[in-house]
Amino acid sequence: MNPQRPSSATFRLPREKLRYWACVLGVCLLAACALPRKNAPPGPFNSATPVGFSPDIRHLSTDRPYIEATIKENLERMRKRSNGGPLRILALSGGGAGGAFGAGALVGLSRRGERPQYDVVTGVSTGALLAPFAFLGSEFDRQLTDAYTTGRGERTLTFHGVLGLLFGKGARRSAVLKSLVDSFITSDVVEAVAREAATGRLLLVATTDLDNGEPVIWDMGKIAARGGDSARKLFCDVLVASASIPGLFRPVLIHVESGGTSYDEMHVDGNTATSMFVTPEAAYTIGFDPASLKDTSVYVLMNSHLSSVSSTTRGSLGSILSRSFAVALTHMARAQITAVRQLADQYGVSFRLTWIPVDYTGVISFQAATMRALFDYGARCGESGRLWATIEQAFDHETVVRSAVKGTTAAGAERPSCPLLDASVAHDPEKAAGRGADQ
Repeated sequence: MNPQRPSSATFRLPREKLRYWACVLGVCLLAACALPRKNAPPGPFNSATPVGFSPDIRHLSTDRPYIEATIKENLERMRKRSNGGPLRILALSGGGAGGAFGAGALVGLSRRGERPQYDVVTGVSTGALLAPFAFLGSEFDRQLTDAYTTGRGERTLTFHGVLGLLFGKGARRSAVLKSLVDSFITSDVVEAVAREAATGRLLLVATTDLDNGEPVIWDMGKIAARGGDSARKLFCDVLVASASIPGLFRPVLIHVESGGTSYDEMHVDGNTATSMFVTPEAAYTIGFDPASLKDTSVYVLMNSHLSSVSSTTRGSLGSILSRSFAVALTHMARAQITAVRQLADQYGVSFRLTWIPVDYTGVISFQAATMRALFDYGARCGESGRLWATIEQAFDHETVVRSAVKGTTAAGAERPSCPLLDASVAHDPEKAAGRGADQ
């Protein structure tokens, strides 16, 4: 007896199984795909250097002897430069598309006439892309605005799922990011950084060296001082590496030499190891002369939320993993902020913080319209003088506003507060839910 041939519908896989097998295929392809590279340097980190550059252009964040020797020298140089005046340090965090907030905040400070010349600017991930323009000041606000509002980065970070990443979109996305950085970091920008660094100011960017498993701090002023095409190329490569989120972008290979032999170092997103930094990790174990930090102010600009509104997490694996990673990154950032604040208190340093408040419920994505909205919001807060808060004000703000947001209508959520709340609403959730547009 010959059974009838089943219809083609019998062989259709349910959507859930299609997703499952797509993931299985993705894992197999990930295992098979590898980025061609040379071996990592076999010796100590500082035994290898990028071709044509001196060893002092970068160091591990944990290199205590090097940091102890150089940090005091840098402070002396900056003190001499400032003629005994105040020192200002700006730290720019990671946060992906949230960098539009930081860009807008800086432009808003310029509009208000309260954009200082920072003696030290540090950057991680999207903060690294902001950092050269924050370092150079208001005259580069047009380039900073264009970088975050014209939509040129929209196709850079549009994620179309694991299969899109595997079948070439990761490589294309990396090429677009590199092209974007190349278009804004011109020879004029690199030369301007070199001039400012020669006066004693510091521009520092962090990447994560996957081979060493440690954050690397790059002195961008020393790279720029090398001059020529090689300086601009390494300058851009470091910025791209610092913003290259693992899985979304290809790692950046930095070509180095040691003992006449060529090697490759694999660098990725600085946010993999640290969400932001004011000083290298090892500096927390070094004693400072309090006089060298007199009249110093630290400003930490977080291009991200510091908390989230409570909501039901779906039971799917993707939702659980996504929420878990988001929680981990948020708490890592808060722990680092607290550590910086404690160091500041120890030496009588002023500490101020800004971030994207939890009641900013607009979409944070690389779509041009949403980045423009976030940029305008940051600019409004900077221009209105409601950008910087103490850490106590930050935690009070999030507590008050989280209570308000839970019961807020969509219309209310369209008027997010600035980080520094008005004193009249600082402890009143009902007022916090209704104010915002007039701040």
